[in-house]
Amino acid sequence: MNEKGLITIAIGKKYAVQAKYLALSAMLNSPQTVRAVITDNPKALGDFFDVIVPYDSALGNPFETKTRLNLYTPFEKTLFLDADSLVVHSLDSYWESLDKRRFVYAGDIVSSGVWYVDVEKAMARFGLTWLPKFNSGMFLFDKSEEASRVFNAAFALMRNGLDVDFFRAKMLPDEPFLAISLAQNNAPPFEDYGRFSRTLIDAKRIRLNVVKRTAFFIKRDKPVFPLVVHLCGRFGAVLFFREKIRLFLRFNPPLTVLYANILTLFRFFVKLFSKTKN
Repeated sequence: MNEKGLITIAIGKKYAVQAKYLALSAMLNSPQTVRAVITDNPKALGDFFDVIVPYDSALGNPFETKTRLNLYTPFEKTLFLDADSLVVHSLDSYWESLDKRRFVYAGDIVSSGVWYVDVEKAMARFGLTWLPKFNSGMFLFDKSEEASRVFNAAFALMRNGLDVDFFRAKMLPDEPFLAISLAQNNAPPFEDYGRFSRTLIDAKRIRLNVVKRTAFFIKRDKPVFPLVVHLCGRFGAVLFFREKIRLFLRFNPPLTVLYANILTLFRFFVKLFSKTKN
């Protein structure tokens, strides 16, 4: 078994495409990180990941896979990333967070309001005093009994169901189940000072260029400099498409030259047209 590495889930064609570009971003910006993928399409991803882990429906349906990562991972220490994420910098510093914790994630503690569930009702039902509010697009865990308890409890909750909203009207989100399990196992969020993964939900002043290793935006009135960007949210799809083009051109140099020449010609004709008009 490998000591540590990145794993993602790509079940279905859409997620296989996303995972390909996640892998390219890691190859470019954190090449030393071993990459693994849980997938039903190994042929499409074999050239991009070091370890292919076949999806096993006996362990749960695709929407439950995230709560079974302790059974799938080939690593002693695992960094999980959603497939629609991009690596902007080296991931080496992340492993230090597992020195004193068995399950690491960024988020906030809440005790009221609505977040998929009525928080107060959920706490009362499970005898809790807090819940973590977080995005499960990135977290770290190790091969320990403590981490396995978090996954197993979340999986059991997901199987039994809760009074939660359906995510995009198609599936139950994994976050509320993981959140309850994390609280039950006394695993609060980790203070990452804006360096862990961040989504683009409610982000402002976004500066993102995965090829130039640039990621900065304002999140909840605070500046963040994440090493990984999770491209969900209102701007996520558009920016992910743009960054895919950048990665494609970066890994296909002849096309990069062609693209640069086209831009040069375009600028030349714009200037020529401007002079003629004047």
